[in-house]
Amino acid sequence: MAYSQELASAIETYFNDNQYKYTKNDNSNDECVYVLRVKLHCKLQNMQELIIVRDDNFSVLGTIPIIADENHRLAAAEYLTRVNYNLRSGNFELNMLDGDIRYKTFSLVGDGPISQDLIKNTIVLPILMIERFADGLLSVLFDFSSPKEAFDAAILSHRVFHFKEHAAACSFYFQKETYDFILKQL
Repeated sequence: MAYSQELASAIETYFNDNQYKYTKNDNSNDECVYVLRVKLHCKLQNMQELIIVRDDNFSVLGTIPIIADENHRLAAAEYLTRVNYNLRSGNFELNMLDGDIRYKTFSLVGDGPISQDLIKNTIVLPILMIERFADGLLSVLFDFSSPKEAFDAAILSHRVFHFKEHAAACSFYFQKETYDFILKQL
């Protein structure tokens, strides 16, 4: 089935309205892929997003320029599992074969009107989550801390201010107890 031209157009409108630089690959009838390169405010410094548009949905894959080597994959998996627990939307993924790490979101649009807020939240969430948890991941990958120590530090770190800045956009991505816990740490 062909990808939705209407959805692709709505995503391009969001990019253009926000002055995002992107590339587009629509060589396939089944899907259209946009690529964004994003600068981050963490030690990782940058990431890439792939926005994949299909007939009635789109996915966003936030990819990072580092992999978990074979000796650190189990520790990375534990860290990412700790992060994923209590998330309401999206999740981190780790390919145990090659160490590739990404954050994935998905939105089903269906036949109804396409909301710019839905597009924004689906595209921005991987950026916020990678920015929020990348330093802990790097700490695990380079043996500076255990997965539990890195997770605890990420939750209590000064980077929590990003959640306060984006509270309206982020509060619904976590269960209420987790969000309240994070805000109490500020």
